[in-house]
Amino acid sequence: MAATNGTLDTKLNRALELIGGSIDPEIAETYASIEQRILAQALENVELAEQRLREIQKLVGDRDAVLV
Repeated sequence: MAATNGTLDTKLNRALELIGGSIDPEIAETYASIEQRILAQALENVELAEQRLREIQKLVGDRDAVLV
């Protein structure tokens, strides 16, 4: 069982790295399990990235036009 826990810990640590190493306090308060928190933070990160992309597109134009 220890190997299974070690594997789970490794996966959770990697997932935390992929979301930037921290979880928003509001997300941490809202969700009970670390898995739920990681997934909620990942979704929040995607939403923020989409907002930033839209803002960048407004500033520099549509990416298709720029990349051609």
